[in-house]
Amino acid sequence: MRLIINKKHIVYFLILLPFVLVYIGSTLTAFNKGLSTALKISAFLYMLSYVIINQKFNKNLFFSTLFFLPLLMYGIIISFNIKAGLDDGIRYLFPIVVLFYSYSIKKYFKVLLAFIIVFVIINFITQLFNYYYWHQGGVQWFYYTTSDGLRWVNETAGILRSTGTVVFFGFFGFFNMIAFFIINKFYSGRYKNILLGITLFGLLGSISFKAFGAFLIVLAIYYYKKVYKITGYILLLLIGVYFMYPTKINLFAENLILRIQLYITQGNSVRSESYRVMLNEFGNFNIFGRGVGAFGGPASTKYDSPFYSEVNFNWYDTAWLNLPTTDTYLPHLFVELGIVGGMIYFLVLITPILKTKINKKMMLVLAIYFCLFFDMLFSFSLNNLEYLLFSLVFVYPILNYEEE
Repeated sequence: MRLIINKKHIVYFLILLPFVLVYIGSTLTAFNKGLSTALKISAFLYMLSYVIINQKFNKNLFFSTLFFLPLLMYGIIISFNIKAGLDDGIRYLFPIVVLFYSYSIKKYFKVLLAFIIVFVIINFITQLFNYYYWHQGGVQWFYYTTSDGLRWVNETAGILRSTGTVVFFGFFGFFNMIAFFIINKFYSGRYKNILLGITLFGLLGSISFKAFGAFLIVLAIYYYKKVYKITGYILLLLIGVYFMYPTKINLFAENLILRIQLYITQGNSVRSESYRVMLNEFGNFNIFGRGVGAFGGPASTKYDSPFYSEVNFNWYDTAWLNLPTTDTYLPHLFVELGIVGGMIYFLVLITPILKTKINKKMMLVLAIYFCLFFDMLFSFSLNNLEYLLFSLVFVYPILNYEEE
């Protein structure tokens, strides 16, 4: 059987190329961070070039971006270190460029849907092998290496957190959650229920509490008519796991309570500390920010920002990890760009849903925005191309798609 490649296939490949670059980069994160970063930057530059060459712009997004850029440039100029300002300044453009790219490929939703299905299946099969080798006690390629050279397994309650090919359990849970919503809405093939079951398996297997929390909230609001059916599937899965591993479920519940205490009720963590700093900045009327690269982001630790000592920032017991970020995007944004810069930045990001009538496709887009922004409260997902290519890039294709 001959493989025939025509112009249509080349177009599809060019559309999916940034996805390929980013997700290969994700796979390489565990053992070659330099190459991983290079691939992701290449994907960013490719999307920017694709948008410029095709010259397809949404005028509202274009003008809102023009309105924001002077504020970003001002934040870079007043930075304590111009290199830090430029380093983190580029990251602020990641979601904006992804939205421009989303608009330029808005007619190719079916291609994106096919990609989602293939991506979910590949990662599901990979994770089954991950579980097998973990159960056998083998050291796997995606395990983290400590400063002592030991391979560290990311487990919760003694259970391996699912990572598939993407290395990070948080993103594994996130993309399975988004895939569930998109497949449930737009896929009508004979294996739909199997695919939905796989995405639920991936979401639960990641043991990502923030992803699971966002998922339950969206279920209660958007899928309220089907919430009983989906909740039933989840409960059956949990009951099955409980009878097989009752001690694991008890440890899982204890772990959940510990995280609630750590991040919410007691607040003895880097994440809660970063929100303390943000609220203090609000109280000090930080209108235009402390400068890009000053707080929260990778440039702030890479170039040793003096702002941390100015606010007596407490890293608690994570200082030994040499964390590149505070793992909370909102404080990073509002401290660096100020109240005005932060609000206008969000205005740019939600431009696609302004002046758009509410319908079923719009509700799905709102669900995707909610999942991304909810994750952003506890991570740096808004500057992470993996997350952006499984959220914002679908916005314009979904809004433009005409169901057949």
